Amino acid sequence: MALAVLRVLEPFPTETPPLAVLLPPGGPWPAAGLGLVLALRPAGESPAGPALLVAALEGPGAGTEEQGPGPPQLLVSRALLRLLALGSGAWVRARPVRRPPALGWALLGTSLGPGLGPRVGPLLVRRGETLPVPGPRVLETRPALQGLLGPGTRLAVTELRGRARLCPESGDSSRPPPPPVVSSFAVSGTVRRLQGVLGGTGDSLGVSRSCLRGLGLFQGEWVWVARAGESSNTSRPHLARVQVLEPRWDLSDRLGPGSGQLGEPLADGLALVPATLAFNLGCDPLEVGELRIQRYLEGAIAPEDKGSCSLLPGPPFARELHIEIVSSPHYSTNGNYDGVLYRHFQIPRVVQEGDVLCVPTIGQVEILEGSPEKLPRWREMFFKVKKTAGEAPDGPASAYLADTTHTSLYMVGSTLSPVPWLPSEKSTLRSSLSPPGLEALVSELCAVLKPRLQPGGALLTGTSSVLLRGPPGCGKTTVVAAACSQLGLHLLKVPCSSLCADSSGAVETKLQAIFSRARHCRPAVLLLTAVDLLGRDRDGLGEDARVVAALRHLLLDEDPLNSCPPLMVVATTSRAQDLPADVQTAFPHELEVPALSEGQRLSILRALTAHLPLGQEVNLAQLARRCAGFVVGDLYALLTHSSRAACTRIKNLGLAGGLTEEDEGELCAAGFPLLAEDFGQALELQQTAHSQAVGAPKIPSVSWHDVGGLQEVKKEILETIQLPLEHPELLSLGLRRSGLLLHGPPGTGKTLLAKAVATECSLTFLSVKGPELINMYVGQSEENVREVFARARAAAPCIIFFDELDSLAPSRGRSGDSGGVMDRVVSQLLAELDGLHSTQDVFVIGATNRPDLLDPALLRPGRFDKLVFVGANEDRASQLRVLSAITRKFKLEPSVSLVNVLDCCPPQLTGADLYSLCSDAMTAALKRRVHDLEEGLEPGSSALMLTMEDLLQAAARLQPSVSEQELLRYKRIQHKFAAC
Repeated sequence: MALAVLRVLEPFPTETPPLAVLLPPGGPWPAAGLGLVLALRPAGESPAGPALLVAALEGPGAGTEEQGPGPPQLLVSRALLRLLALGSGAWVRARPVRRPPALGWALLGTSLGPGLGPRVGPLLVRRGETLPVPGPRVLETRPALQGLLGPGTRLAVTELRGRARLCPESGDSSRPPPPPVVSSFAVSGTVRRLQGVLGGTGDSLGVSRSCLRGLGLFQGEWVWVARAGESSNTSRPHLARVQVLEPRWDLSDRLGPGSGQLGEPLADGLALVPATLAFNLGCDPLEVGELRIQRYLEGAIAPEDKGSCSLLPGPPFARELHIEIVSSPHYSTNGNYDGVLYRHFQIPRVVQEGDVLCVPTIGQVEILEGSPEKLPRWREMFFKVKKTAGEAPDGPASAYLADTTHTSLYMVGSTLSPVPWLPSEKSTLRSSLSPPGLEALVSELCAVLKPRLQPGGALLTGTSSVLLRGPPGCGKTTVVAAACSQLGLHLLKVPCSSLCADSSGAVETKLQAIFSRARHCRPAVLLLTAVDLLGRDRDGLGEDARVVAALRHLLLDEDPLNSCPPLMVVATTSRAQDLPADVQTAFPHELEVPALSEGQRLSILRALTAHLPLGQEVNLAQLARRCAGFVVGDLYALLTHSSRAACTRIKNLGLAGGLTEEDEGELCAAGFPLLAEDFGQALELQQTAHSQAVGAPKIPSVSWHDVGGLQEVKKEILETIQLPLEHPELLSLGLRRSGLLLHGPPGTGKTLLAKAVATECSLTFLSVKGPELINMYVGQSEENVREVFARARAAAPCIIFFDELDSLAPSRGRSGDSGGVMDRVVSQLLAELDGLHSTQDVFVIGATNRPDLLDPALLRPGRFDKLVFVGANEDRASQLRVLSAITRKFKLEPSVSLVNVLDCCPPQLTGADLYSLCSDAMTAALKRRVHDLEEGLEPGSSALMLTMEDLLQAAARLQPSVSEQELLRYKRIQHKFAAC
């Protein structure tokens, strides 16, 4: 992939597609007459992502020059520059694509004219763009996001009604409007107000063109910026440039669902304020607030320069600049950073006393060479301006420009200072200032930490240590990082597993060293992850008194020297019950990460997929509903598995000989979307692994078609469960049933019914067998019951299915165990059932063969107050429905009659008996197939089919699993409870 320079050709030939590139004569590219396609991406972008495929044509002879020495040039239109979000003269990486991906399927939307007209040769198209014929717009392409539309492409056309068409990229509409012409005398230098929004880069204030005209300012003019509504004593004005922000194409989303559209223009009255400028102004990063804007009128134009119309007044250059390096856990304060600072100040920078300067460190060798601890590379370093010297300006504050030509720079030591939060180029959930789905917890943590940062925070008694509890992967570290970003605190993250050692003395020494390191970068938060690993002896059974005492002493240290600026400790744990009591009481504040609701999961999925191309059929709302019980880490894993499934799908394309390495590279350059089938495979894989590992609930794949008969039972179950979900307003008085008890003979389909209800109502399903919860240790059985209901509440809406309930909740006072374990389990189960009234989306279904053995308290109103009898199938019609449901996925010979098969069966059969009948018939068919294969009578590729003989042989051997006497006993139990 070669480097090239983009040059705008004006006027661009009207007969050439606006998103094509023209090759000057004499360039290094192959002949373009054969349909050359180039893959373009900005020079600074990762080569792993998708590129932009463009057609390369031979440039016209007129208006072009022979390619000379230097980098090759590509002649482009302004429309292509806007698509790449680049300017003329920008560097790109270009690679010839020999065989662009051929699209196998494309969905077109038309709102104007006839459709595609005749065209000679294939057409290079991209998802989200309008074709060069009236009307059709490319809504979806497969398998790649861009490729050739040719004779072999299947087309689907849909009519777009009521949707705004995109502006075509060609013509004058794609060119930016001319720069504004504003007279310096149009508006006097009065104070104007703007609403600030965090965003932008550098030290420039971003506004719209109309806003710039309203302010009466020039592009790039210097202004004083200050927070509105505060006096000059509390809000120090700052110097900044004003720049017009044009709507730009988002390069990361150029091939996403909204591709083809320009970014939203900045509204009038709004200004994008860079993070460093907002921090130096003292603004809240979440809400910058209203700003005062005043023209910089100092440093008037010299008399000899009055004839110039391009000279604007600006700040003077500083003669001397004294700075201090801000102590941080991410870099060493003892390194030699002269080269980093020299390269940073090669461009003039605005400096004011008390400012915090951000110096990028990406690609700076000195960062690693000057770090004796070999710390990982950090994106930026922070310095604080201690003193400036130069000509005394007459403005409201001493503001200067500093560069390597006019200014002498002195670094005079280190200092303790808060630092601004700086957004990354492609902000992720973990680096977000307010992570979606976790905003409430971040605000709660900030409310705990913020009082220590106030001017009188040193006078507060006690500590601000916080214990953050939650399951693994729930976003505890993300919450702490976001809180530190909002408050401007340094974050030192230490996994407690790295503090463990062979002896207690070694652990104590490591603890003291890490706290000492954190004190040198205050104000800071020391994050101790998995703190429950500390304070345990080597066997993990008892407590280590020395380590516990040392950790408690460090947490409760109230030395005034360490309180201004403060050092605060946040510890995370996923097993709070394993934390020593002395350590837990040292945290005066405890916060718990709650389970994610469906809306929070949807917000997180939208944030994670913001920069990913998705198929048009992907429904994130439905996906969030199916991810019940997932934590943030699970959603990250879901995206990873979906990407792998998409890669596997692309590799398994039906091409002769498979994909070559060249084909794979071209498909990656073209990009391919994540489809609903990719998410479905990933979700099934993750749910299966998660449920096997920790018993997490999942949505089963059982429908009503798999349940034959039992029509009345289905109706009663749906009235109890589906009605509160679909019509919650009908239950506004608080009268609802949350418990359902299925009883009857074994093998009648009680478990299958519960799974079918969960599937049809889109509920997660948590199956628990009674003996699984019983434990030999005192109190552990009750803890298991509490964990079951906690998992269900986390995965709401959910169904808890208790199988063999009579073994879990027998009548109290009759159990033979000496410790009364079963009595306590029943009491705990009753308490959890009573608490379900506050959780509207958790339902409990129990199944038992002997309801007469249950504790009577379970059958009272508000608990298992709805009893449903699931009996055997006694009539042929219900047996036929069950047998048809079981055999609906079998291949039966045309001569098979299920009615005749049932005539040869006993009269009273359960669902399990009919399943046994089909299983025996399938076994007989397999034996017959093996015999025929051994005799060479039948080819092995034919499908296995059940014959009438197989079914009749199985029916002759069938014996009912429940005798008539047992059925009569179950009916007597039914009448007994029906009469209660």
